[in-house]
Amino acid sequence: MPPHRHHSSGRGSHVADWERTQPPRVWKTQFRLLLIVLLSLVTWAALPATLYLTVMLLLDPTPEIKHWALISMVSLVISLVVGILISSTAKCSLCHSTPFLQNSHRKHQLANDVPLLTYRASAIVHLLLRGRFRCMYCSTPYRIGPRSSKAGQE
Repeated sequence: MPPHRHHSSGRGSHVADWERTQPPRVWKTQFRLLLIVLLSLVTWAALPATLYLTVMLLLDPTPEIKHWALISMVSLVISLVVGILISSTAKCSLCHSTPFLQNSHRKHQLANDVPLLTYRASAIVHLLLRGRFRCMYCSTPYRIGPRSSKAGQE
């Protein structure tokens, strides 16, 4: 195991160099991870649609707006509930926390953190854009993709 040295660029940083550069692990249940991302996208799309259609419903209550408002509200509630249920079963293999559900535990310094977003949303954005994310509690890096076989590589 590499020595535990503090990173020189961070003043007072408790994060060691090896922790910053460790290779990402493959997330075991990738289908569940992709489902969490998909449900988050549906939630993010349904929330502004529901707000907009609710205002439109108050201003002009036509049957067509009622129909679309109901669809957006139902999709918002279903995506939120199912997303939370599935996120609660996705556990980090190292610290056994739920990296897609926030709790009162202290977040790691290297956790994905996009300004104005929650740690969960930041992890999902990193997963969408880069195909990888870090557990917000232990900073274990994960990626999506096939498991690499070390037997065939040299």
